[in-house]
Amino acid sequence: MSETPGTPARTIPPTVNLSPRATGFIAIALLVVIAVLLFASVRQESQTFDEPIHLFAGIEYWKHGDFGRNPEHPPLVKLLTALPVLPMGIKEPPQLPIPFFKGQDLVNSAQMLYSANADAVLLRGRLVVALFSLALAALVFLAAREMFDTLTALFALGLFAFEPVMLANGALVTTDMPLACLFFASVYTFYRCLLQMSAGRVALCAVVTALTIVTKHSGILILPVLVLLAILDPLLDSGEAMPGASASWRRRIQQLALALVAIAAFSYLFLWTIYGFRYAARPGQLQMIPTFADYLRGLGHPLQQAMIGFCARHHLLPEAYLYGWVDILLIPGYRSTFLFGHVFGSGQWFFFPAVFLIKTTLTLLILLVALPFLRVRGHRREFLVLVLPAAFFMVVAIFSMLNLGVRHILPVYPFCIVLGGVAAASLAVRSTVGRAVVAVLMVLMVISSLHSFPDYLAYSNEIVGGPSHTYRIVTDSNADWGQGLKWTKAYLDRHPASECWMTYSDPVVDPAYYGIHCKPLTSGMAHVIGMGAGPVPPTISGTVLLSATDEEGLLWGPGSLNPYQVFRGLQPDAKIGNVMLVYHGTFDLPLLAAQSNATAAIGLLRQRRLPEAVAMAENAARLAPDSAEVYATLGEVLMASGRTEEGKQAMAKAIHLAETIEPDYQKHLLDYLRAPQS
Repeated sequence: MSETPGTPARTIPPTVNLSPRATGFIAIALLVVIAVLLFASVRQESQTFDEPIHLFAGIEYWKHGDFGRNPEHPPLVKLLTALPVLPMGIKEPPQLPIPFFKGQDLVNSAQMLYSANADAVLLRGRLVVALFSLALAALVFLAAREMFDTLTALFALGLFAFEPVMLANGALVTTDMPLACLFFASVYTFYRCLLQMSAGRVALCAVVTALTIVTKHSGILILPVLVLLAILDPLLDSGEAMPGASASWRRRIQQLALALVAIAAFSYLFLWTIYGFRYAARPGQLQMIPTFADYLRGLGHPLQQAMIGFCARHHLLPEAYLYGWVDILLIPGYRSTFLFGHVFGSGQWFFFPAVFLIKTTLTLLILLVALPFLRVRGHRREFLVLVLPAAFFMVVAIFSMLNLGVRHILPVYPFCIVLGGVAAASLAVRSTVGRAVVAVLMVLMVISSLHSFPDYLAYSNEIVGGPSHTYRIVTDSNADWGQGLKWTKAYLDRHPASECWMTYSDPVVDPAYYGIHCKPLTSGMAHVIGMGAGPVPPTISGTVLLSATDEEGLLWGPGSLNPYQVFRGLQPDAKIGNVMLVYHGTFDLPLLAAQSNATAAIGLLRQRRLPEAVAMAENAARLAPDSAEVYATLGEVLMASGRTEEGKQAMAKAIHLAETIEPDYQKHLLDYLRAPQS
């Protein structure tokens, strides 16, 4: 392609002249700080919920080309993080006859991880993701320097180094940080194409864009972002009175169009390449469970179903990639949301704006709010390239209703950090007062960030009370994501308990691996997948260790649906890493006991031990006479035992209870209960 000069970026006039050597020294020092904080924090964390699944899937991809494992995400990050694990020779667990692919992956991944040295396996995968974090930090510095100036670049890198959201996700084996890195890299390389078009720059952008798309399904959003930038950027050229009548303007539009076609075509080819140019998700005769057709029928939106079905029938995209899209689109229909201390039965539009305000440091928020008032001029293209991608990604996230965590809007942060660097630099060059304000903001950010070390996942800013209050406002991967087992072990070593009870968010992980030998209490996730911890007595005594996610009822439901509701009115005797809550005393938990009995009854029913199943289910109903779910279990067991009329009466009571107690949250149970009668 021929080269077309773009409008050069004008810089903020600096008041402090740093030599290249000093600039390089500061930048390298900040990168070292990031690396140290990432390594020091994740070394103290046990696995988070998704990490073993990603590692397990990556190993299966390398060994068998089985993309039916964890199809929720494209393969790139899982392949890369599993690569240093392969030489460890970890034994693959046998595939279990679990009738749902997520259940298989959950169990098999834990078996794989804990049959080996779990910490060593996790560390190898985490170091790969840490490289993405360091690469993103370097890109933030380079982009800010090219778009603005060295002072802006140093401030942006400083903001990155101490922003807890970046540190929290910066070395976890997930797709979130790699997506943030590659999404920003794709926009940055396209910006360089806008400045000066060349075949080499377009090729680099095409490679980075393709990598973005095969990192996470939301990576596909990079394509409309680049299209919008290509449409809007020529309109910024004030040098042409009538752009439509200009030959150079038309030539520029043609070049941008050709560049976009090349980028999209290469991305499509690379997507097929990483799936091995094979449509089928699984090798040989292996099938997805459920099948793609059955899973697709679960989509309630006819247009989504038709579009994905069309792509599948004509093999336009790999089956595993399409399967992942179905899975993503199904999540808002059944996943609850916890925000501001309330459990919602479905996604809420304000979730992502709220968690951004809660989880972002006040320093970065203040700089972003101040930026429009600082009147930084001469950088229209640069502001377009920074604001449009962040705004577009945030708007799509809001409408997606995928209210799982701030990590899902992580690609927004690098753009905001560069904008924060612009604001800081602009303030610093204005006056002595401006420099003092920036210095105070940066010091406060460092203090706030280090105060949350090593548990950056539980960070929230001071407006909402800081890390110790995060779980009361927002939870799951925003606070308690299962990372606290090592800290819990250390606490129990210092405070031994003769009688100890514990709930942990991941039901297939045995805390005994870390030397924690408490009696298990059923977690919300265990309850959802029907994997009880065994019958629990209605009253327990001793030391109780509760996962913050369970205490807040994210997967149980609001109010009386939460068997741990009694603890919400109590002050914990201790907080372990701000994610595990400690209570001492005697506690009545009748609903938890009932739920554990109901789960046991279902297990007995499957074994055809009908009298025992009935007895267990009836005991559950006595313990929790207001639980629709317990009565639904009783009705199922009674009818399976031939006591049809009694079973129908129990089902009718279950429907009545679900209609009168938190009906918005229990709508899925109601659909299930009404289905046989429809």
